[in-house]
Amino acid sequence: MFRLIKFLSIYILIVHWQTFVFAEEKLYYRIAGGLATDTDLQKIVRGDLEIDDRHTGILGFEIGKPLVEDVYGLPVDLVAKVGLIRHFERGLQDDFNQYTLSIKAYYKKFPWSIGTRLGFANGLSYADQIPFVERESLEGRNRNTSHLLHHMDLSFDMNLGDIFNSKKLKDCFFGVAISHRSGIFGEVKFYGDVDGGSNYNMFLIECLK
Repeated sequence: MFRLIKFLSIYILIVHWQTFVFAEEKLYYRIAGGLATDTDLQKIVRGDLEIDDRHTGILGFEIGKPLVEDVYGLPVDLVAKVGLIRHFERGLQDDFNQYTLSIKAYYKKFPWSIGTRLGFANGLSYADQIPFVERESLEGRNRNTSHLLHHMDLSFDMNLGDIFNSKKLKDCFFGVAISHRSGIFGEVKFYGDVDGGSNYNMFLIECLK
């Protein structure tokens, strides 16, 4: 199962990308990077952005295929995402790759003129190694670890074309995001009963091309 998820991620990133890049339908391309935090997800959402003092980080590239625009007449778009994330462990262990597959919903109706999106992605994450901050937290509590975990990505971004009054940037967004891996409180046997995970605070830029 693990090898299948890793294979599918690489396959879509390389082979499928080459298929779609010449098609008329546009794709989303996102670059995002940031640092690990030992703060849990709920606290981050409330504004606690404390960074782990080891400064381990990630840099990731995502491709997204638009699926549905304005789901059931609501201001929500759905996008299928596949991603490759590089972990930089600053000598604490070897650097490694992480692969993600997810569906992301973008809410896009806000009471101001600048195009704004609130994004929420759910899916799967497979890491070649257990991230250091994740392993340290889980093993310190005698908890299981797993290469395969639940993947979430929460984002808030704004349209660069609107901000700079530029037609060239009308399909580009800049913002912040949280990359989250977890076993969903140890409630899912598929993830090895893992109770915990890791979070990374990120900046992002994403364009539809």
